[in-house]
Amino acid sequence: MIEEKTLVFLYSDEKRNFLIPVEKKALHTDKGFLKLEELIGRQFGEKILTNLGHPFYILRPYMYEMIMKVRRQTQILYPKDIGMILMRGCIFPGAKVIECGIGSGALTTALANFVRPTGKVYSYERNEDFLKNTKKNLEKNGLAEWVEFNHVEISDEFPQKEVDFVMIDIGAQWDLIDAAYKSLKGGARLATICPTFEQLTKTVFALQDKGFINVETMEILLRLILVRPGKTRPEQRMPSHTGFLVFATKILKT
Repeated sequence: MIEEKTLVFLYSDEKRNFLIPVEKKALHTDKGFLKLEELIGRQFGEKILTNLGHPFYILRPYMYEMIMKVRRQTQILYPKDIGMILMRGCIFPGAKVIECGIGSGALTTALANFVRPTGKVYSYERNEDFLKNTKKNLEKNGLAEWVEFNHVEISDEFPQKEVDFVMIDIGAQWDLIDAAYKSLKGGARLATICPTFEQLTKTVFALQDKGFINVETMEILLRLILVRPGKTRPEQRMPSHTGFLVFATKILKT
């Protein structure tokens, strides 16, 4: 049953869809407007009509839409990369995660979702405007309580120790490898994303010098398929290079 403040995904088609909380206001579209308070008491999956009779469907919000519809002040990590980070990083309910370089909160949204109900994401960002924007995005998505927002620039060491995963998303990734090593549990993983080959090379060598093993680098490409009667083919535009992902595992020095 949908209540006031419930987050819903209103879907008509690929161009007309909205991730929005239910409140006492109207949603205006080119196909007419919807009174959002009329969703209260309805069920997910139902159809609702605008004042012009155009149908929208009330869907449960899912992680892809939460990520793609964050309010952006920076470039974001895309779901194709986030999915690999969640799998390779071993993110689980109860995990303690450090994220440095919060951006607009796309990855933060996914991390918070997967560490709940007993885990925590400790996010660090030196830009106060980015931090405030991300906090609003997480509050809208109902995930802020699993994130600790820190307006701090880390250079040497994170306060948290024995964490399960560290994500570094800053311009000079190699500067925080030592800090990440100090915070990770033995056998736990670090990840970062590098926009260029030069950053990638320097980061990988720094990880190896520090003693990380199982260093993996990759680029995730995504090709969507346009399905039509008698002429199904790949779409002309393709989400390709967003960055090079790097993963590495901490071992204990003996």
